[in-house]
Amino acid sequence: MENTQRIISVSRKLRITCKGLIICLPVIYALLWTFFNQLYGMGPLIPLPVRVDHYLPPLTRFLAFLVDMIPMGVIIYGLRKLEGLFLLYEKGLIFTEQHVECFRSLGRTLIVWVGCDVVRNSLLSMVLTLDNPPGQRVITVGLGSADFAAVFVGIVVLIISWVMDEGRKIQEDQELIV
Repeated sequence: MENTQRIISVSRKLRITCKGLIICLPVIYALLWTFFNQLYGMGPLIPLPVRVDHYLPPLTRFLAFLVDMIPMGVIIYGLRKLEGLFLLYEKGLIFTEQHVECFRSLGRTLIVWVGCDVVRNSLLSMVLTLDNPPGQRVITVGLGSADFAAVFVGIVVLIISWVMDEGRKIQEDQELIV
């Protein structure tokens, strides 16, 4: 019983944390891009695909913010799914269809996030060099080891959701046997 209470308590805290991140992350990114010119001199706070050593006009910063919102939308979706998962844990629902579906969604979200991050880096490199003279504009495309790790983790989460679904079906079958 004590473990169940701890799971409920920790799940509530993590659900609230997810909700807070859903609200705070876009606001933080909006502030970072709003004050980019003042902050970038202290060192890059946002990983950028190209070096920026000049003043960015407001339109460029706004476009960069919009581009950053592409993977951020996927992150927010994943946080919503995590919020739902922790809500299920708060209610004591562990081996349910909704639980398995949350895990499936999280696995898919990780994989989609990698694709969106590749698109983000390509578009961001283009946006950040728009003001450069012709011949000095850049577009980058790349994958890093973190991207491969995220895809791997996404696949692992999908397999775990598959195994959990099989366990859920076995549990349901056993409950029907009297």
